[in-house]
Amino acid sequence: MEKVHVNALIIGGGATGLWLLDRLRREGRSALLVESKSLGTGQTIAAQGILHSGLKYSLQGLLTASAREAREMPAIWRKCLEGGSLPNLAQTQVRSQSFYLWGTNSASSKLGMWGARLGLQVTPQAVSPHNAPALLKGCSGSIFSVAEQVISCESLLADLATTNQHHIVQVAEDQGTEIRLGSDGSVQSVVLNSPEGQQVEVIADWNVFAAGKGNAGLREAAGLDPRKQQSRPLHMVMVRGGLSEFYGHCVDGATTRVSITSAKRSDGETVWQVGGKIAEDGISMDREGLISRAQAELLDTMPGISLDNALWSTYRVDRAEGVTMTGGRPDSFRMEKEGNTLTAWPTKLVLVPQLIQSLTSTVCSTAACGSEELEKLNSWPRPQVATAPWDQQQRWTSLKLSESAAA
Repeated sequence: MEKVHVNALIIGGGATGLWLLDRLRREGRSALLVESKSLGTGQTIAAQGILHSGLKYSLQGLLTASAREAREMPAIWRKCLEGGSLPNLAQTQVRSQSFYLWGTNSASSKLGMWGARLGLQVTPQAVSPHNAPALLKGCSGSIFSVAEQVISCESLLADLATTNQHHIVQVAEDQGTEIRLGSDGSVQSVVLNSPEGQQVEVIADWNVFAAGKGNAGLREAAGLDPRKQQSRPLHMVMVRGGLSEFYGHCVDGATTRVSITSAKRSDGETVWQVGGKIAEDGISMDREGLISRAQAELLDTMPGISLDNALWSTYRVDRAEGVTMTGGRPDSFRMEKEGNTLTAWPTKLVLVPQLIQSLTSTVCSTAACGSEELEKLNSWPRPQVATAPWDQQQRWTSLKLSESAAA
């Protein structure tokens, strides 16, 4: 069996793995990324793409740990998206440069809106009723505009993959990576199996697990405790049919009732992703129950909306994170360093640059080796970018919940 030596073997082709690959290559390190499905499958492709400044985490009127961790990140992303910093993400689509933050008329909501102003780099700008978007006309609560970007996760994945395509290979879904342990318990090598039956043994200074939910299985195969990972599921709603583009959060006190972002289906039609508390509550609901709840929430929070022609669908996604004592969302990213293995969980898309900095400083502590050996993998297949949930879904339900429409 042929052998390949690299500084880092990255398993998992989501935002973390691809960004790390790009960074290590720029640092002069040899790195190989392997993916068993499509790039971004799971968390990245299902994300709403909001580059939070931490504002939504300060709605209780305090500068929380989550808000502190996120507040510097949008500026880093913005420079990359403008092509003024590395990685150069100038080809990544920015869907919106800002979003709306509005509240219900409850006292708690008003307090929450004021609390969102505390200690952050991005300050919400009040929107007068006269200048409010049509969907929010007649809203009884306060409306703000927030200069936080929303990106296309499909485009981000494609941008990073195109730049580094010769260092990314497809492995088989079943037994695509076989981890071999040394006598000291560290990872000695990883045997890669391609979908066509090709095989190579990769010996890496560092083995980086960046596979989201798949990290638990990788850790178990490497003799590491899989219980250092937790899963927080979401049941997201999608709606299309006569909708205009919209980006915003409706808050009630410290709770984000609905979080709406827009995308384009492959046929050019606008589709909304609806998350927030409704997606967290939705994990215990079936598809029809969640759609019914979403209809009620949108009609209650958006006075100007018409759902007469709306078609609905849902999808589930598990957010894999470093474990916490309470099972709640970690305040920051998590990196576990055990022997020559690094396990990475970004927690939130916006925190990926912070996580990459920590991973890179560890990997670059070893001497650089060349990338010439990767030419042995030139004939291996390359993974494609995952299809977005709204283009995967074939079952859409009308408002009456009794009719279905083909995608």
